[in-house]
Amino acid sequence: MKKTLILLCSLLFAVSCTKYSANISGNINGLSESPVLLQKLNFNRLETVDTLTTNASGDFKYRIKLDSNNPAFYYLYRNDVKIAGMVLLDGDNVTLTADTLGNYSVEGSQESINLKFVDDSYSAAAQKMISIINEAPQDANAQVSKVYIDHKRAMMKHVLNNPKSITAATTMFQKFNADLPVFNEETDVFIFKTVLDSLSATYPESEYLLALKDEISRREAIANLNRKLESIEEQSFPNIIMTDINGEKHSLLDLQGKVILLSFWSTSQTEHKMFNNELLPVYEKYHDNGFEVYQVCLDVDKPTWASTVRSQNLPWISVNDGLGVMSSAISSYVIEYLPTMFIINKEGDIVAKDIFDANYLDGIIKSLI
Repeated sequence: MKKTLILLCSLLFAVSCTKYSANISGNINGLSESPVLLQKLNFNRLETVDTLTTNASGDFKYRIKLDSNNPAFYYLYRNDVKIAGMVLLDGDNVTLTADTLGNYSVEGSQESINLKFVDDSYSAAAQKMISIINEAPQDANAQVSKVYIDHKRAMMKHVLNNPKSITAATTMFQKFNADLPVFNEETDVFIFKTVLDSLSATYPESEYLLALKDEISRREAIANLNRKLESIEEQSFPNIIMTDINGEKHSLLDLQGKVILLSFWSTSQTEHKMFNNELLPVYEKYHDNGFEVYQVCLDVDKPTWASTVRSQNLPWISVNDGLGVMSSAISSYVIEYLPTMFIINKEGDIVAKDIFDANYLDGIIKSLI
């Protein structure tokens, strides 16, 4: 009887471990009896799952154990060359036909077909841009802009036609470089929301939903800041009113007409404590000429903050509302990381950000005084 129970438990455990799975098979032309890496995309990083080996004809077959019933992105790599990409769901039987240069076709998975379309479109657009830049024609900017616009239209069409595809979510985060996301307009937030609403019903536990929510919140915060800035007539930057270590209130707007270094930091950052020491000579050099520092600490632990201000003998305005990430200053200035710094000129315009080199900062302050 005990042996029977043990056997049943073992079977149940085996079933639970392989609850979700998918099968992939296919042929890689020109790759005989060679290893191929199977990698999974965990949102923003690739992790190796296993190594597949083709037979003498380049054929392969593999069963993938999936972590959940949510769609997952998998890729085959050979010597840093992406051979093929797939989006796998429980029960999928995907067939790939590929070569060693990254050209491939896929069958048996609509999500994988969608992924190939998106990836191919992006690669083609990026290659066109590179070719135009290298050839450097007189109308290079216009040509690159046309490629960008055409690609965005194609991706928008894909997203709107396939709002329940997980590839709609990843498409929304495409970037040609750090400064050129495909969906970069303020009004694009409505497309993000459309995708989020659709996928929330289809894949409610997908990690991509959280990413979409965070991006929507970030874009709405930026839009709110822009609206605030546009509506302000007498001031060019949002006001902050907080208390210093003595409980005295300080208004950022009271400094208008001066050159202001607005700093957001945490006392847990050793590097910024060191920067405070480097900032002291700059402050002392230009303070009498109209330079002021308004430093906002975003720590919840106010006693530790106050102790740090005293131990460093910081002469400028140091404030803290004790609310941490709930501080209204974070949304007012769309703070995404610490430390963050803004330079505000005498006219109230934000003219620079995150200048943590003391010599460079000295030159900027000198030019603005």
